[in-house]
Amino acid sequence: MAAVMTPSARPRAGLVLVTGRAALALLVFLSPAVARAEGDRALRATLDEVRARHDVPALWAGRFHADGRRVVAVSGVRKHGDVDPAHLDDLVHIGSCTKAMTAVMVARRCSRETLTFDTTLAELFPSVGTGDGETLAASAWGTVTVDELLRHTSGVPANPDWWALHRAHPGDPVAARRALLEWLLSRERPAPGFLYSNVGYALLGHIVESIEGKPWETLVTDEVFQPLGLTTAAFGPLPPEGATGAWGHVVRDGITEPVRIDNPPPLGPAGRVHLTIADWSRFARAFTGEVDNADRSRLGVSPRDWARLLEPRSGENYAGGWGLHDRAWGSGRVLSHSGSNTTWTCVAWVAPGRDFCLLGATNTGAPAAGKACDEAVSACLDPRLLPFDAPAERR
Repeated sequence: MAAVMTPSARPRAGLVLVTGRAALALLVFLSPAVARAEGDRALRATLDEVRARHDVPALWAGRFHADGRRVVAVSGVRKHGDVDPAHLDDLVHIGSCTKAMTAVMVARRCSRETLTFDTTLAELFPSVGTGDGETLAASAWGTVTVDELLRHTSGVPANPDWWALHRAHPGDPVAARRALLEWLLSRERPAPGFLYSNVGYALLGHIVESIEGKPWETLVTDEVFQPLGLTTAAFGPLPPEGATGAWGHVVRDGITEPVRIDNPPPLGPAGRVHLTIADWSRFARAFTGEVDNADRSRLGVSPRDWARLLEPRSGENYAGGWGLHDRAWGSGRVLSHSGSNTTWTCVAWVAPGRDFCLLGATNTGAPAAGKACDEAVSACLDPRLLPFDAPAERR
């Protein structure tokens, strides 16, 4: 495989409520269990329509509330050309939505006071240098802060040759990520400004693994997956070797082809996680609630550092692994991110003020994949599928 897998460059701009032609039952008069089943079926009918219109193999989408209520469905097949239907418990690849997990790991270090948002690369890696004697500490890159990396405002380039890094350090992504620092020294630092950077988040992962002396892959498992009970979360191409499940797809010369490829391991902290949509919702729901959220305690991030991680800045719309937006349906500020490893595409939205998240994924990197995901999660906003407010007896 010659092409470099690169996650989607920008969070999507917004949602437009999609109304499918499928008839929706008047769920308010039904029992909660029946109403949920009817809502799931109605969403499935809409996903069938969206999937067919955009010609994607499968489409997963759902709205997940902090109180446990949800409407979720899947449409399509696991592998183009086969008849095996996609399942709700299939693994989906979340690409750049991994970045929010890495951001949480950074905030965890800040809460433990082994790192600060203002710590610089020079302070973290004073001895890193090149063969000609140039050091990171003495270069323009030395003043880059953790906060700038989190917000994509450091000037760090978007991508190196990830596969070259992997080939130079096979089986050792930690060494490959250390080599990123030496590669960075060969680049000129541009003027300040937003530049979406996979390198920046790979470096954040390397900062964490350098502090702890363990690979990012081990740490994210111990600090994010296990505390939240994300038992299906792992890394690499889908389906996993020797397992059944949904395949990723590419479109070559107009032909859809199933493939088992992924981003190279050094890019892990920026976009290499897969898991079920249910497990993904457990992570996204950690960002719901303006004040209290039990999952934040499980993740080891203090309220102060959680607020700092996602703090909006004038003229900026990105922080802590999320795009920041204002949406009426979210009662103000919402978080969003899209992701792709070029064979899968996904999108996530979180409304902290209304305590729910929207998630969508499709098993293709085709040009229409992003639009299909956007329409799928937009459909989840229909209150006829699931009321936004919990019944009185659930409050």
